[in-house]
Amino acid sequence: MSATPDVNPVIDAIADRQVPGIVNGVGGLLVLIGLGGFGYGLGVAGAAPTWGAVLVGLVWALGVCQGAFMLSIILTGSWGRWGRPVKRIAESFFFVLPLLWVALAVFLVAGIGIYKWHPAPFAPIEHISLKPHSPAAWASKELWLSHGFFAARQLLGLGLLIGLDFLYLRGSLGPDMLQAKERLGAKAPGWWGTFIGGQTNVAAAVDAGQRTQKNMFAIIGVCYAFVFSLVAFDLIMSLEPWWYTNMFGGWIFVSCVWTGLAATGLTAMLGRDWLRIGDFVKPAVTHDLGKLMLAACMFWAYTLFAQLLPIWYANMPEETQFILVRLGGETGKLNAWNWMAQAVGILCFLAPFTILLSRGVKKMRWPFAMICSLVLFGIFMERSLLVMPNVYPTVSDTFPTANFLVLHVGVWLGFVGLIVLVVANVLARIPPLVTSDPNLPDHPWDQHVHSLDAHHAH
Repeated sequence: MSATPDVNPVIDAIADRQVPGIVNGVGGLLVLIGLGGFGYGLGVAGAAPTWGAVLVGLVWALGVCQGAFMLSIILTGSWGRWGRPVKRIAESFFFVLPLLWVALAVFLVAGIGIYKWHPAPFAPIEHISLKPHSPAAWASKELWLSHGFFAARQLLGLGLLIGLDFLYLRGSLGPDMLQAKERLGAKAPGWWGTFIGGQTNVAAAVDAGQRTQKNMFAIIGVCYAFVFSLVAFDLIMSLEPWWYTNMFGGWIFVSCVWTGLAATGLTAMLGRDWLRIGDFVKPAVTHDLGKLMLAACMFWAYTLFAQLLPIWYANMPEETQFILVRLGGETGKLNAWNWMAQAVGILCFLAPFTILLSRGVKKMRWPFAMICSLVLFGIFMERSLLVMPNVYPTVSDTFPTANFLVLHVGVWLGFVGLIVLVVANVLARIPPLVTSDPNLPDHPWDQHVHSLDAHHAH
């Protein structure tokens, strides 16, 4: 049994904490690269590839930030003590979501033209040979994919989820801010009152906050699954409006949680000394986080195979076309996208699955940070593979290398920079640890088993 470290040094460090200049510098540079890539796209690549790159970055960033927040939901719902040292880091990604909601609104106005069903009336895709569909199918497609309804359900759904996240976050963050305010006095930021509200008693605030989190975790969990399934079906699947797979929504929203776990782990590894939480983020924490990432990796591969298998044996044109373009071409000849499909298989399954099997890697700071980075980049490649073939006029044997490196990677780096800037500046100004959470201290029944070598050493 081990004693829980003192939280007061973590609170005291808030008063004088500044974001390291290199972090703001790198974040700002990445944002500028993103803007430069966007400008290159509009000037050179064309509108469709440019807005396609924005779509990839948006879906990836939304998944990372909401997926990270879902770790807090998972810990609350499962009464998980192991992850409490990184719970606040996961919650800090919430503050990027309102900015991404605004970016999505801009995309739904200016970038909607990348969808071949826009503008109305809905029409079949010219380059795909389709069997005739019933009049009812055409009518339902025209209604479901009308621009106003399409944009409204995306913005309202994500807006509702962000609102629920905020209410939950007040229950988690408010008691910690009140506890820190009592210790810091005048050094506490005034804007903390938004989360503290009218609470003046820490014990009462903790009880109320715990009740709020316990009452809301199930609501947010269901809402997340519904909204991000809708994001997957609308923003990605409707690029090919006659292609469908029922598991696509679940595949996407679980991979979002996977990237959120990776982003949380990477932030904890890079910032634990700066945030003074190194005594809490022990190897056992990253070991457990890595095991959860391994489970998500296996789920990603399982659901991918579960979708590909029935599409392969059914061999219906409206199902197979999407896959053929990305894997091998209609004639069986390898096309420009085949190498990207192979890279996704390596980056999203073979490499992380093999590496995360190691117990040692999950316990070592920098190797664990590297595998988290690999997962984040791998899912970016996967989202690119889903979107890119649909935003270029034709599929040829020549991959658009310059556009990918300058436009797609550049815009993605812009979203990475935005996340870095927001998360770093938020963590610099709030308690980076759930200091008042009753589940942060070790439970009296917890048993910490040492290896045989450590046992013999003592």
